[in-house]
Amino acid sequence: MKILKTIIREPLVHFLLLGVTVFGLYSAVTRSPVSADGQVIELGQGELGQLFESFSRTWQRPPTEAEFANMVDSRVKEEVFYREGLKMSLDKDDTLVRRRMQQKMEFLLEPSAEELIPKEGELEAYLAANAGKFRTQDRLAFRQIFFDGKVSSESTVERAKIVRARLETAATSEETAGDPTLLPERMELSDADVVASIFGEDFVAALKLVPEGEWVGPLNSPFGGHLVYVDEKKEGGTPPLADVREAVRLDWESGRRSQIAAQRYEDMKKHYEVRVVWPTGMSASAIKTSGVR
Repeated sequence: MKILKTIIREPLVHFLLLGVTVFGLYSAVTRSPVSADGQVIELGQGELGQLFESFSRTWQRPPTEAEFANMVDSRVKEEVFYREGLKMSLDKDDTLVRRRMQQKMEFLLEPSAEELIPKEGELEAYLAANAGKFRTQDRLAFRQIFFDGKVSSESTVERAKIVRARLETAATSEETAGDPTLLPERMELSDADVVASIFGEDFVAALKLVPEGEWVGPLNSPFGGHLVYVDEKKEGGTPPLADVREAVRLDWESGRRSQIAAQRYEDMKKHYEVRVVWPTGMSASAIKTSGVR
């Protein structure tokens, strides 16, 4: 008895019972005379199973018998309207329908997984041909002491020189030298673009020329003058493939995917004779220039 209760609670059993009910109703319907034009709408086991699974995933439970019957009715209604719409050519010149058809075709033209596996040496060649895409930036780690030109009658250059001389003789501390600022006093090893976003492009260009391990300056930024001490510099360049293999593979795959899709489109297009009837006295280039699409 316990086993029987367990079996009854199984969703698969519910589905089978519903299936028997639906198939019974369907058999009764199919015994009716076929429509005059001979059209048949048939929902097979696969489609019924999809309806059942879709409902179960959405609602986290199997549908009741009434709910399942309603889904079947809705699916039949959809098919009837679709076929009647086709008879009335409602799909013709419908932008949404055409775009949807294009999307489905583009999906079908997608290359297979095997076609997107690079051959031996292909990624190396791709990296060499597209080195600029994967080039790493120069990186800089430095400290800076800020001098605000508005807080003293003495020039920024003179004040910076005095502080630099004291730093070289350890007569002052970098923590207490200079003027207050919200700018970072120290930047760990960072891409040049990141430094430029804070201090400006001209400051970064000058900073790249500063030797490591000594106080230099002042360098100018949009905020004022800066004594700088470069702790570390790393020159950017093309990294080895091992460091960027995944990025190279994804980029190569994207290009390969577009290449295959474009070729398949061209193969289909060969079966058509394309005629574009431009307005009298107007060439394609004239239309493009005028902004007409």
